[in-house]
Amino acid sequence: MKNTILFFAISLATILSASLILMGEIPQAIAENDDKDKSDAQTTEESERRFAKKPSFVSDQCIVTDFAKNNLSQESLDLLDCKMRAWLDNKGTALKYKINISGMQLIDDNGSTADDVNQLHIHKNTLGTQDNPQGPHQLNVFREPNFDDSDVFIKPVQGVIQGIWTDEDENLSYGEPDNSHTLTENLALLCDSQIFSAAHGDVEDRPGHKAPYFKMLLEPTKEGEKICKKLGFE
Repeated sequence: MKNTILFFAISLATILSASLILMGEIPQAIAENDDKDKSDAQTTEESERRFAKKPSFVSDQCIVTDFAKNNLSQESLDLLDCKMRAWLDNKGTALKYKINISGMQLIDDNGSTADDVNQLHIHKNTLGTQDNPQGPHQLNVFREPNFDDSDVFIKPVQGVIQGIWTDEDENLSYGEPDNSHTLTENLALLCDSQIFSAAHGDVEDRPGHKAPYFKMLLEPTKEGEKICKKLGFE
């Protein structure tokens, strides 16, 4: 009986240690109250800015790539879905965003990285089409190369990533195409439906680069069109 209790204690300690290591890879904001619905809770940054209740930009089409179709299990593919909402303040100085993901994990809990989101970024669509947007990073959001959004908040159990993109998130230390850029230099592209987010999986599409598994292209709503027009982008 003593050996059984000792084995259980060691196993529990091992699991907890592994969890802490995984949690240590991502901002502390992830770990807190993931079981509570705080999706609409205002951060300090949000409270200092004015965001409309209705989103300025939406992406309801989850563009699933062939890399996902060829490498995810059928169970994951059946569950795979994604959407993105974004709110631009009236001055065009901050873009609050919320990304919902199902079918892939933000933190591995099954011992396999095959269904994990390895990294996620916001990109500009300068090399692709509306159906298959492609282009360099504009904001590094989740994991590699870094968490450049200082306001990122991640709830892995719910599959939610949210944050606020501002000019202060710029990071040009990686070199192109991996740098994080200012929101200001991307406003025209945002208003022209040329900004998208992409989540990358565990498989490489070229040496050293994780393949994109799904993408979300933002398009302006009526509220977004009004703000864009006010800012001089029509």
